[in-house]
Amino acid sequence: MRFQLIILLLIATYSLRGQSIDASAAVIPDTNRIAANLQILTGEALSEIEVTAYGTPGQLKSTSGSVSVIPGDRLENSAASIASSFSAVPGVVVQEGTLGTIKLTLRGIGSRYPYGTKKIKLFFGEIPMYSAEGETTFDDINPEYISRIEVLRGPASSIHGASLGGTVILYPLRSEYDKENISLVSSAGSYGYFKNGVSYSNGTAKNDLFLSLSGIESGGFRENSRYSRYSFFVNHHQILSKTLSGNLVVSGSSIRSQIPSSVDSATFASNPQKAAANWLKTNGYEHPDRIFAGYSLHYKTPRSWDYSASAFVNSRNTEENRPFNFLDEKDFLFGGRILMQHILQRGGTTWQFMAGSNLFFEKVRSSLSENIGGNGIKGILQQDGKESVYQTDFFAQAEARMKRITITGGINFNRSGFRNKDQFSSDTLNQSGNYNFASILAPRIALTWNPMTNVYLYTSVNKGFSMPSLSETLSPLGLINREIKPEKAWSFEGGIRTNLPGYGTFIDLAFYHMRVTDLIVPNRVAEDIYVGMNAGSSIHRGIELAFQQWIIGNSNKASGHFISLIANLNYAYNRFSFRNFIQDNIDYSGKQLPGMPDQLFSGNLDLKLPNGFYTRFELTASGDIPLNDLNNQFSKGWVVMNLKGGYIFELMRRLKIDTTIKINNLADQKYASMVVVNAPGTASRPPRYFYPGLPRWFTCTVNITYQNSNKHQKFSTF
Repeated sequence: MRFQLIILLLIATYSLRGQSIDASAAVIPDTNRIAANLQILTGEALSEIEVTAYGTPGQLKSTSGSVSVIPGDRLENSAASIASSFSAVPGVVVQEGTLGTIKLTLRGIGSRYPYGTKKIKLFFGEIPMYSAEGETTFDDINPEYISRIEVLRGPASSIHGASLGGTVILYPLRSEYDKENISLVSSAGSYGYFKNGVSYSNGTAKNDLFLSLSGIESGGFRENSRYSRYSFFVNHHQILSKTLSGNLVVSGSSIRSQIPSSVDSATFASNPQKAAANWLKTNGYEHPDRIFAGYSLHYKTPRSWDYSASAFVNSRNTEENRPFNFLDEKDFLFGGRILMQHILQRGGTTWQFMAGSNLFFEKVRSSLSENIGGNGIKGILQQDGKESVYQTDFFAQAEARMKRITITGGINFNRSGFRNKDQFSSDTLNQSGNYNFASILAPRIALTWNPMTNVYLYTSVNKGFSMPSLSETLSPLGLINREIKPEKAWSFEGGIRTNLPGYGTFIDLAFYHMRVTDLIVPNRVAEDIYVGMNAGSSIHRGIELAFQQWIIGNSNKASGHFISLIANLNYAYNRFSFRNFIQDNIDYSGKQLPGMPDQLFSGNLDLKLPNGFYTRFELTASGDIPLNDLNNQFSKGWVVMNLKGGYIFELMRRLKIDTTIKINNLADQKYASMVVVNAPGTASRPPRYFYPGLPRWFTCTVNITYQNSNKHQKFSTF
């Protein structure tokens, strides 16, 4: 598979050749790209960062909703994926059991989902990257591909689909205008960690191209936890005419990840390196291979009408060896998105209208085979089936911007369903069938008020929903459960953002209250079988704070030429609880949702010197986490600190070298980096709730970049 990825990258590179570009030609450069790249290099002032999360470009401080931005300079080049970067967003809980087992939750949504991330939508620019049933994968996305990340917290987007938890938008890295770069990145660390990557970028007036290849290896801290990933990425943007531009994104990854699984409290305390005995016996593993490709067109008319269209395919093949069986799954997703925008100026009011549609089709082929004696030997076929899922959204949004007030109204109409085809003929039970969910109308209304200079107040009312997954729509016998319904929620939120330029201070404070009805809870009926059921409702309330303070330096100047000391602090206070939930004659009403801490804090202190030296101190702290619905077992709170130091310098004006040493878990804190909620147990086998976090470990990274200017030169690169 490694060689296949390399061949695909070479083919993609070759397909982009074929025209000679004159950088000195009389063509207007892509000013949006220039601004974006300047923001990556110098934009550490959060208040001035431009966001486009709700479809209308504007500064973060004036955005009418709970939005967080992760700038490109805060994405760790040495990190295995972008997942760890989300810990800097209030309201997001990141759990990493292993490099291949990652779970994100937003405002407590998806907390009871056993593994992986659900009910959060992921977009790569304008191209959707989540499955039709709402599952999202972050573990194979390298930080080197991304220029910035925008996180919409809560069900607050009519144009991206009213996802229950929220929406994450990744903006792909594009080459700098008039620059040609070649970069080499190499990292080495504890527990056999190695990461190597090479990237190439070239930006001219009409084209910009970014290519990347990377490989990651890790021996793992625990037994049966080796990990490897080889991936590639291509992003090519081309100005086709004065009004038309196109963008191609292609990525692929091949992962080989062993699974140590979770452990009980005694093993967690005394021997956290151990894997679960049954997973070690079978040498449990997961082998996902993925190819993603998308192409988008953007047409801009002289009369302020914009049209964009995108199409994508996403193929993922997975083989998983589990103590109880072998799972083989082939997932093929394809679809498209169209969007129309119009801007109209009337007096002192700017009107913007948006409308469009998202369309998804997903085909899943899955089979289960016997694991003979739990020894990792594949036996006879036990189950075989095909599922087809469709989902379509129609949306519209209107926004009126006046001198001090902005009003936004939007609506999303969703229609979804699936079909299950039983292809296993060795039994007499036919599990085939189809089910269409009732249509859902999700409105949004938001108001932003600027009562005085640098002070912005906002409030919004939003409706969100989440479709059941395929596994949640089946009964323990594999029959379709036609009683299950999508989760729905009304969310009420408000906040204040204020920027004090004279003091270098930015404050973003948000409050929210959300009630989820038709709550879907995954009920474990066997070690490897979860079924979904609607079980009452839950209440999600919280306060989220993002605070930035320039202690030394000036946020209006490029920090690379001055001493700067910046503090970024994020805090979330959560109250997530069942409002009405009775299961097996036990009333859980009023209990906390398991898997979520009541408080979460993250912060960093960045020091940059004009001679090229820099340091960063990071701290993340979590409150106690309930482990089951009854709230009689808890994972203790923890504090983890990281320290990074580096030096960046230039040679011969074209060669830039960046060296970094990072100490992770500086105080060697023993903590659970991920928990499994409602883990089963017996009298002889206690429940396995805990994924042990890594003890103190080190990484060393060297990044070498060679840069050449395209000015007054002709290239035949594309």
